[in-house]
Amino acid sequence: MKNYKSYILFFTASAIMLGSCKKFLDLKPIDSPTENNFYVDEKGLQGGLTACYDALQDLGLYGRNLISLSEIRSDNMEDNDQGASGGVRYQLESFSERPDNTLVTETWLAHFKAIYRCNVVLNRAPEITMDSIRKKQIIGEASFLRALNYFNATRLWGKLPLITKPQASADARSNTRADTTAIYAQIISDLTLAVNSLPTTWPDAQRGRATSYAARGLLAKVYLYQKKWDLVVSTIQPLVDAITAGTVVSLVPQPLTFPNAMKTSKDVLFAARFLLGGVGESANQDNRFRNVGGNNAIILPQSLFEPNDNRKALVAPTPASGERPVKFNGPAVNNETSMDIPIVRCAEAMLIYAEALNEISYPNTAALMALNAVRTNAGLTPLTTATLTSQASFRTAVYKERRLELALELDRWFDIVRTGQMPAIFPLVNNFRRYYPIPQTEIQNITNQSGWQNEGY
Repeated sequence: MKNYKSYILFFTASAIMLGSCKKFLDLKPIDSPTENNFYVDEKGLQGGLTACYDALQDLGLYGRNLISLSEIRSDNMEDNDQGASGGVRYQLESFSERPDNTLVTETWLAHFKAIYRCNVVLNRAPEITMDSIRKKQIIGEASFLRALNYFNATRLWGKLPLITKPQASADARSNTRADTTAIYAQIISDLTLAVNSLPTTWPDAQRGRATSYAARGLLAKVYLYQKKWDLVVSTIQPLVDAITAGTVVSLVPQPLTFPNAMKTSKDVLFAARFLLGGVGESANQDNRFRNVGGNNAIILPQSLFEPNDNRKALVAPTPASGERPVKFNGPAVNNETSMDIPIVRCAEAMLIYAEALNEISYPNTAALMALNAVRTNAGLTPLTTATLTSQASFRTAVYKERRLELALELDRWFDIVRTGQMPAIFPLVNNFRRYYPIPQTEIQNITNQSGWQNEGY
């Protein structure tokens, strides 16, 4: 991906110009890159795809804000620094955010910038003459990335404008919010295409690109959110078989993956990648759960971990003197770190499989084997039907395992909402807070603003 870094700058510049100065493009020198003259060959298309991956590093996404909107919002962490950044982050912690919250606004803009970049690649790819296999892969990668961004966005805001082609500003003002059913249908379509277009693995020099296994894992998770249990199982079964075989992908004990082996671990199927070296590809260590003055306080109860659980130390509470949890405590140089954020992992795939099988029928031998595979990987003894005596108890065990296995991986808040635990965990919080407010500045750009704001805001 980094081979095409030089094109990102061209792409970004052209995207900005197209969004604000489209009518003046004819005044620019003919060699200046624009959307029309940049995507004319394979090199340009590769550069555009790199920009799609690069978008994940945005501060509004995995570079910073998604940490706050997912983990700080949950019962895994809290922000005790009420005055920092004008209190906008503490609003998320205290369920008091408003439509003018700048973090929410930045995150909305970052999602749709990423979606726009994917739309440009997907719109231009069919007309470019190049190797058909590589073109198919590029379309698959861009489809995967668009689906990922829409999946995150609909989990954050619910109904969204469904945009699948590049838009001019005038067209964007006429956007309406599509129902989540339509959003999920597009996500499923994109991920299905990705599953059928991408290889199971890439050469080492290209590690980090989306694969068919990553697409399967994410697609199964999408079906999980829709409670389509049969589709979860049929989608993820080939991945589960591959994990069990352990040749290309496999479970790996967390201490052997985190913090310093995420880029090579067979457990990590896809991640938002970052890179040290002063090349604009790193993450600030403050944005890897660094606890400064209590702003990233881990409150995940250590008592939830059983003795000998090899995951416990990775997410232990940190002092407020600027420490990061072990899980993301890799090297930092001048406050830069290359700590990735995992997005699709083998361990989660096994838990998705276990959860879906249990919902289909109990008892289920394959479901128990999948759950115990994750527990054994964590250094724990297997569970049995003697302790998990009902479908409900098995469900509770999966939910607990998800919380411990995926701790600080930006999933806990979404799990609380998805599994209906919000009233029990946050009994004093209004249910409308399951979604964030649509940014007011975005609503003001819409011609017909009726129905644009989420309930309660």
